[in-house]
Amino acid sequence: MHNNPVEKAGLFSSAAESKTKGVDTLLGDPKKAILKLAIPMIVAMSVQNIYQLVDTYWVSGLGADALAAMGFVFPFFFISMSLSNGLGIGGGAAISRRIGARDKEGADEVAVHTIILILILVLVFSIPFYTFAPQIFTPVGAGKTTGLAVAYARVIFLGSIVVFFTNVANSIIRSEGDSKRAMQAMVLGAGLNIILDPIFIYTLKLGIAGAAWATLVSLAILHS
Repeated sequence: MHNNPVEKAGLFSSAAESKTKGVDTLLGDPKKAILKLAIPMIVAMSVQNIYQLVDTYWVSGLGADALAAMGFVFPFFFISMSLSNGLGIGGGAAISRRIGARDKEGADEVAVHTIILILILVLVFSIPFYTFAPQIFTPVGAGKTTGLAVAYARVIFLGSIVVFFTNVANSIIRSEGDSKRAMQAMVLGAGLNIILDPIFIYTLKLGIAGAAWATLVSLAILHS
């Protein structure tokens, strides 16, 4: 089972296998390349919002306080998404340029450095937010929902490596021209999240934290 997104993207394959269909797409007709890359990306980005919609639907059964608590956490979740998407887009663009220049070693090097930057960003993002979660939500007016917000947020912060890794891995895969595979992973992940949410929240009685665990587990399974 491959855990490295660089390997998934095919960037560490042998010289005989290095020119994949995705690379052929990138190096082929620009008009066809735009269509082949854009449509799966549009679907994937749309599906990405399903995670939050599904969590909101199932958490609503826990009451208004639980929904309010999620509302306080969402901005921090979107910060992690923005950071990882930005890193993924930047790294993916650099990889695509090197693929276009037929510089496989350069593409591999960019991919490796992108993964290193993920680890640094995760440490900078997750440790302070996880440690000081109660102090963060109290001043912003969470009030009686602070405990619920902390329970949900700490799971998200603890598993931020999964969020970062997933988004950057998808960007690396897309940068090789294989946006269809990235789309399939996100669609399957959203479907798995729909199944896991009620199990973690109600069957396992994890409450609001179960919604966060379901999201992280579905992302981890689909990208393992």
